[in-house]
Amino acid sequence: MAAFRGVSAIDLPGGGRSSEEFAGQISGYNAMFGSVSPVIDFEMLAVLKNFWIHNPDFSQYVGNIVNLGNPGHQIIVEAANDARAEAALQRINETAARIYPNACGVDGLVNQYLTSIAWSGAISSEDVVDLAGRRVKKVVIVPVEQIRFKYDRESDEYFPYQRSMSLGGRRGELGMIPLHRETYRYFALSTIENSPYAKPPATAVVDPILKMQRPIMDNIAEIAAKFGLLGLTVASVVPPPRTRGTESDGDYRIRAAKYLKAVKESLTGNVEKGLLVAARDQKIEHTPVSGDAAGVYDLNRISEEQAFSAMHAMPGFHGRTDSTTETFAYVVYNLLVAQVANIQRLVKRRIERTYQLDLALAGVEVDAIRLRFNNPYSLNPKGDAETEQVKVKTVLEKVRAGMITPDQGAQELGYDVWAEPETIFGHAVSRMSDVREQPRVRRSFKFDRSVQRYRYQPDAVEIWSGVRPDGAAEVSKVVPFEKKKALRALD
Repeated sequence: MAAFRGVSAIDLPGGGRSSEEFAGQISGYNAMFGSVSPVIDFEMLAVLKNFWIHNPDFSQYVGNIVNLGNPGHQIIVEAANDARAEAALQRINETAARIYPNACGVDGLVNQYLTSIAWSGAISSEDVVDLAGRRVKKVVIVPVEQIRFKYDRESDEYFPYQRSMSLGGRRGELGMIPLHRETYRYFALSTIENSPYAKPPATAVVDPILKMQRPIMDNIAEIAAKFGLLGLTVASVVPPPRTRGTESDGDYRIRAAKYLKAVKESLTGNVEKGLLVAARDQKIEHTPVSGDAAGVYDLNRISEEQAFSAMHAMPGFHGRTDSTTETFAYVVYNLLVAQVANIQRLVKRRIERTYQLDLALAGVEVDAIRLRFNNPYSLNPKGDAETEQVKVKTVLEKVRAGMITPDQGAQELGYDVWAEPETIFGHAVSRMSDVREQPRVRRSFKFDRSVQRYRYQPDAVEIWSGVRPDGAAEVSKVVPFEKKKALRALD
């Protein structure tokens, strides 16, 4: 460090940092273990999980994230040659089918990851390794609320543990199970400052639901049971006669209460059937309440709007019939798609790690493996296609003018490299990707959700040229799709 300072003339902290990592302790049981105190406590996580299962609005919010976040995906494999890419495809297909047996494989695992992030803000899972079979046997979800982090000052790192919920089994220090750093992963969508714990995306929804929406719904449920025939029925009952001299005041009140209860039970059964029969000493009054229900509706609407704001959602996406323009709906939909794309990145990284571990166990060597989600569902497919066409033409013009390289143009269009640059200029184009130590191949495997398998879609199609004049069959030709497409664009 001293030599580095002397050469560069930059004064740097000797220990690597001058600030101190704050690792507050939790009171009670976890203080003995020394785990880090989360900013979002575990009780709130339990409440949010309960909302996901039981609250209609929050459950629909999670469902919207899952439905938009899983339009299908593909796997891109970079390997030294086609043989290794083919071996990787075969292995990945075997893994994809068994990776999550609770929900038919990798497609169900994607849904589970999206669900977990939507309500908890994190992915918490472990790859279960079959050492004898040299493979990832399956993936298990480790409940987010059971994860505790312990800060190690020597390494300046946080290490994950699972709080054991059973008396038996493999348990570590004070019932905390140390989680393996290679097989277990905890990915947080967002954290508060340096805290290792994830911040759930919709923490602000707790108060609107518990303090506004739930009391309103509870009151409506109680009132609805008493409305009868769309109103409130009031029965005025003449109290029973009092026995003079032999009955105390307390005994009389008890007997009168029993009499009112008996009358109530008798009338309740009649009202529920639409028929009301009463004695001559009972006066029945029926007050309709439909005119006053509008106030209840407005109050409940306010509570729902607060909940939707906390979930970063709009009433229209929850089935509310608020009138809105098509342009506004399109803008809001794109905003929701952008939020989902942010969540997809965690799912992408987690599944990539699982596939990388499985390929390593199988001895299949690849340079890289990447997951790419398909484009989200479009509200205006024709308009999007026209926009994409204009974008491609613009990129082609910039490439021809020399403003950007073909690979830079491909990256603007969402691809890694330009597969056939010679289709633009008519000759081979040198680029940095051509001067590698060894030639590499990149293969894309699209996940077919109908059969739950990855399929290779080749970049070439076979064209049969027919029969020569002498009767002999002409040799078939192979024409790359990208080359034909680019040539049509030049025309």
